[in-house]
Amino acid sequence: MYYAIKVHYFDASALVKLVADDPDEEPGRIALRKYHNQHAHPGYTTSFCIAEAFGALKSKFLRRKISQVQYLQSVKDLIRITGNTFQIDELRILDPIVNDEFQRLSTKYRLDFVDCLQIVTILKGQFRIFEGPSKSILITADRDLAKAARAEGARVWECSSENPPPDN
Repeated sequence: MYYAIKVHYFDASALVKLVADDPDEEPGRIALRKYHNQHAHPGYTTSFCIAEAFGALKSKFLRRKISQVQYLQSVKDLIRITGNTFQIDELRILDPIVNDEFQRLSTKYRLDFVDCLQIVTILKGQFRIFEGPSKSILITADRDLAKAARAEGARVWECSSENPPPDN
């Protein structure tokens, strides 16, 4: 029997959903955690997404969406999960192709640098050669990023409103 090997790229919104238990993260949280536990080892992300996830957790704490205890636990869980089940995949941000693609994607879709970098990494990074059922998948809870990535030809699971991707 043939099994596809999929590389799973998590953006910051998906990383936060893996560790935060507040009501804002509820849509899709259970499905994402189950999928991550069953399929996405190792998962891939960028150091920028990890930094953005830490910032999102800090923002939840400062806006009193989560308590200090919840904040500390979420940070601890993010460190544990990214350290144990994720690898960093990054393009060199000084590479002219990254800058050109950032300019193009940001202008076309009104995305920030980290979101553009996710799309460029999936389409131009080390796993760009995978095709068909093995094509890499971007996992995000950001609908704008999902829409832009799909328009650029990336495979995407928008985990807050869509069913998980099939296994094959």
